[in-house]
Amino acid sequence: MSQDDVLKPHSVTHLSLTPGTPGQVRLVYWAFLLGLLVPGLNVIAAALAWRARNTGDHLTRSHAANQISIFWRSMVYVLIGLVLTYFLFGVLLIMASIIWYMLRNVRGLQALAANRPAENPQSWLF
Repeated sequence: MSQDDVLKPHSVTHLSLTPGTPGQVRLVYWAFLLGLLVPGLNVIAAALAWRARNTGDHLTRSHAANQISIFWRSMVYVLIGLVLTYFLFGVLLIMASIIWYMLRNVRGLQALAANRPAENPQSWLF
């Protein structure tokens, strides 16, 4: 058995609804990303993350905290952008918040694939 075979289970892309599992964390990140195209899916994903926030090990809890903060912070950014559309630069803020949202989710997926906790889950930036 090679070292690649030993590392292979960490890179498996299982999705699961079981709270506190890496598969559930992965499912929420993907649902967040698909939520950009499917209305309401990110709200359902946030509810799944909220349900799993106190279950599992440190790794899954840190990712659940990251997912919850991504959801709420993106809502704040978009609402501020909507208010500022009156001044015409709100659209730019909304576009920037979508990019921020996508990057935070991709970084979370990368950290999960590397079996690392989420980096800076409480950060308002990247």
